[in-house]
Amino acid sequence: MSDWERVEPAVALDAKYPEWLLFLVTHDGAGRHNLMPAGWAMQAAEEPPMLAVALRAARYSLQQVRATREFAVGFAGPEQVELITWAGTRSGADLDKFAAAGLGWSPGVATGCALVDGCAAMYECRLAGELAAGDHVIVTGEVLAAHRAAPPLANLVNFGGWYAPATPAWPHPPEA
Repeated sequence: MSDWERVEPAVALDAKYPEWLLFLVTHDGAGRHNLMPAGWAMQAAEEPPMLAVALRAARYSLQQVRATREFAVGFAGPEQVELITWAGTRSGADLDKFAAAGLGWSPGVATGCALVDGCAAMYECRLAGELAAGDHVIVTGEVLAAHRAAPPLANLVNFGGWYAPATPAWPHPPEA
C-alpha cells in the first residue's frame, strides 16, 4: 500500500515528465509556413491513424489549422533544443519563423505543410475534430502521410525544463 500526500494539481502534474517535444507546423494557404512548439500530444487512433495535440485557444497556429483544416506534427530531433526554445518565444502572427530561423524544409506530399529538417518524424494531418479543454483546444488530425528521418533520430523529450534525446534502455528487436 502506498502512502499519499495531497498536493495541488500543478505540483502533481510535474510527475508526468518526461513528455515529447514537438512542433506543430501550419501554413496560411498562401505559402507562408509557421511552427510552434508543443508538448501535449498523443496517438489518438490506429484506424484511421490519428494524432491529437493540445493548443492554447488564443494561438495563431490554431487559427491557421482552422482556416486550412490541415497541420503537420514534427517530433523534435536532438539538435533542435534551441529551435524549440526560440520558436516558443515568438508568434508567427508577427514573424515568419521559417525565414527568421533559416529553417531547412521540404514540401509535404499530402498537405501544404512544410516538413522541417532535423525532426525525428513528421506526420501530415487533416483536421478531424476539436475539443474545448479549458484554456486549450485539442485538435485531432487524421495522418495522411508519415515521414521519419533517415537515418533515424532520437526524439527530444522535456524533463520539466531541461531537454534530452530519448534513447531506448535496451536494444530494439530486429525488424522482420
